[in-house]
Amino acid sequence: MEIPITIGRATLSDLEEIVAIEESCLSSEEIVSYEFLEESIRNLTDTFLVARDENQLVGYVLGESQSLHPTWIEIRSFAIHPDHRGQGLGTLLLASLKQVAVEGGYEYLRLTCPDDLLSYFEMNDFVEEEVPEASCARFSGWNLIWANPFYQEEV
Repeated sequence: MEIPITIGRATLSDLEEIVAIEESCLSSEEIVSYEFLEESIRNLTDTFLVARDENQLVGYVLGESQSLHPTWIEIRSFAIHPDHRGQGLGTLLLASLKQVAVEGGYEYLRLTCPDDLLSYFEMNDFVEEEVPEASCARFSGWNLIWANPFYQEEV
């Protein structure tokens, strides 16, 4: 019998496992600080999601909505433990964050990804976006969005 993957909100008890996943699969330029992760768990309860296989945290996605851009969620960090890649966990986490966007009335999800992940995000329905030079991306790469098909602009 296979144990199902569960998706839930990040909690402070997940912090050490999140840091371990970051360190195991992200470059030093991509790793966010322990303090930022801790603050994000406290403040971004709806958009910081984790994937668990039984009691082990196997991946996470950290989205952030900012007051300057209240209609979209910026994906700030996204990682799957190296031992659990290729099993659809990233797609499951992205689908869960898309559901948060739909339920929260966000216009789109946005991220910046490196060349080697472009096809992965395109497979998950992200498309290239034209953005101004000054963006909130943490590293250079492709600026992509997933547009919420259910978004209705307030009138």
